[in-house]
Amino acid sequence: MRERIQTVLKRIASEPTLEARWLNTLSLLEFIGVRKISRTVADRHPSLEVLGHLADETRHALAFKRLATEVAGGTEPTDYLCAQEAATWFQTLDRELAAWTQRTLHREDVHLNYLLTTTLVEQRAMLLYPLYKAATRHPAVRAELGKVVTEEQSHRLDIEETCLRRLAEAGVPDFSALKPVEERLFEGLLAALEQHTAPALQVG
Repeated sequence: MRERIQTVLKRIASEPTLEARWLNTLSLLEFIGVRKISRTVADRHPSLEVLGHLADETRHALAFKRLATEVAGGTEPTDYLCAQEAATWFQTLDRELAAWTQRTLHREDVHLNYLLTTTLVEQRAMLLYPLYKAATRHPAVRAELGKVVTEEQSHRLDIEETCLRRLAEAGVPDFSALKPVEERLFEGLLAALEQHTAPALQVG
């Protein structure tokens, strides 16, 4: 899958219009993350950890939107690259992890679901963003991706540690049962990106 991701990102980076739409999609995904946090663990005044995560994700959504505008030549793009598939990946993952939590604990646990979704989404980001950084031709995009990776890595490790502790309390040793769920769902987004960036197509 890594090689397929690299190929898609190189195609995206070779065409400014595609890259602007891709950056707009990344902004959308970060915004979906912000909205999920706000509606769940930040529906009331949250902890310092959650506020920090919320602030980071908001900044990333803004940064990617600004970069999309810059790559598009100064006009804020209104189009996305595979926005529906991207949103489906994130939102379906969140729902499936919530269902898994319900089955495992025999009760709803909003905070554990937040931890699980955050962990798996950010593990994907830690693969995707460095590959995109290597592919892009825009210095500003490379610089921002470096900042995003540093920020994501910082809170991801804290969240993973908390998540693993909570899983251990439920008798679950690690994420091995859950990673295939994310991989299966991401396959749908990757296939759509491959289709819409195919050299003879580049539409949608």
